[in-house]
Amino acid sequence: MKKLLVPMLIIALAFSGCKFIDKWKKGDSADTLAAWQAKQDSIQKAEVLKAKKLEEAKLAKEKAVQDSIRRVQELQAKMRYHVIIGSFKVSSNADRFQNTVAQMGYSSPTIVQSPNGFRMVSVGAFETYGKAFRQIQKFNDGKEEPVEMWVYENR
Repeated sequence: MKKLLVPMLIIALAFSGCKFIDKWKKGDSADTLAAWQAKQDSIQKAEVLKAKKLEEAKLAKEKAVQDSIRRVQELQAKMRYHVIIGSFKVSSNADRFQNTVAQMGYSSPTIVQSPNGFRMVSVGAFETYGKAFRQIQKFNDGKEEPVEMWVYENR
């Protein structure tokens, strides 16, 4: 009986094992393909979402830059009276004098471009002519020899 049971058991395992292995391979192949496709779809969706977020960030940054430029232009439009300490036709001379004025102690001198091509070194910008003129008086107050300055209206 042992002799008969062992060969039958081997035969049963061999035939059932082949079917099981074939079924398992086919099922695994289909599952693997479905998993791979799902992974690819997920990757593609993530890339689309990432590109969308990058585009939104780029648009937000551009909007912030435009808003900042607009605010600066509005402020410059308000501050149209400049206290000028020097005017130059050659731009390198204006740049050099701007550095000299900064070393003289004036805070943040700027260059103002005039319509006639001159570059003027400004030591202050104000909303009204009166405020600009008072600043000239304040700069020259107590000086033995006053610094020559004038008010320029930027239109």
